[in-house]
Amino acid sequence: MQPFVLNRHDRIVFPSNFIPELDLSAIDSLDQLDSVIRRDFETKAPTGTDILGRVEEGCYGNRYELMRDLALNLFWVGRFALTMYDKRPTRWRDVPRWRSDVFLPIVTPWEDGDVKVAAVQRAYDSLPAMWDAAAEDRIFNILFDVFGHRKHHATELSAIKPTVAEILSDPSNRTFRLNAYDPDYPTFGYNDIIDCTEPAPELEALHRWAMVLHNQYPWNRAQAELIEVDQLEDDDYVVVLHPRNEEVRGFLRRLDSAVIRAPSSPARDAIQPVRPYPAVSVRTQFSVMPRIEGGYVYPMEGPGLGVELQPAVFKRPDLTVRRTAA
Repeated sequence: MQPFVLNRHDRIVFPSNFIPELDLSAIDSLDQLDSVIRRDFETKAPTGTDILGRVEEGCYGNRYELMRDLALNLFWVGRFALTMYDKRPTRWRDVPRWRSDVFLPIVTPWEDGDVKVAAVQRAYDSLPAMWDAAAEDRIFNILFDVFGHRKHHATELSAIKPTVAEILSDPSNRTFRLNAYDPDYPTFGYNDIIDCTEPAPELEALHRWAMVLHNQYPWNRAQAELIEVDQLEDDDYVVVLHPRNEEVRGFLRRLDSAVIRAPSSPARDAIQPVRPYPAVSVRTQFSVMPRIEGGYVYPMEGPGLGVELQPAVFKRPDLTVRRTAA
């Protein structure tokens, strides 16, 4: 993934802010993966119970605060699918039964889900807008369509999903069934997400989150339900999980074979420099500043980095200047 892109509005966008990626090449055990997931998702996200408690205690001051918690919760709910798996609705008769790289999620019903969903809807309707009511309504509709149709409990989800053979070993295991599936169900393209624009930077970021979350469930969510696997019929559609890429496949193979690679080199202790590095003060050392408008930093213009040093910088006694011939 590119570290940043320039969208059609000439704004710098960082895809990693809304498309999470894990470097699984550096992870060799479930304990390591669990600590990374907890750091990047769990410690930042409220649970559905947390959101319900905050609604009942009147902790939300505006709609943006509520929507941000919804988005964080939904990223946490999809923490493993977002980073490790692709979801592919497949007719049950066509699902391979014995492959080691095809998985089905085991899910349990969401406790008090209806109560939590209704509380969020009431809270949103009663809260004032933060910046732009119309924009916030658009974003909430996307988020709430995902949150409001959530069916399963997410606290005890496992990173390693069972294979089809494993889930069928217990007929009472539940998974997702889609009572109707349209392969042309509308989703947001990459450019739609990158080029998203809203009147406030916070809303723009939240809108991108909402579009990514929408794409995680490319079906009519009202038609999804939990069902015991022994009740599945041949023409039912189920949500099959495939490893997202070869890096995920390699990680799963390492776990399956219990091969733990030795670190390439031992971690070194951090050592403070003998002489601290001087701080960089942009305003005192550079004469040309980046253009900042409406919370956005625009790319510099001109050759190279597009910056110019203040004349005083060249008079510093600790300065070293090297010139190369053109």
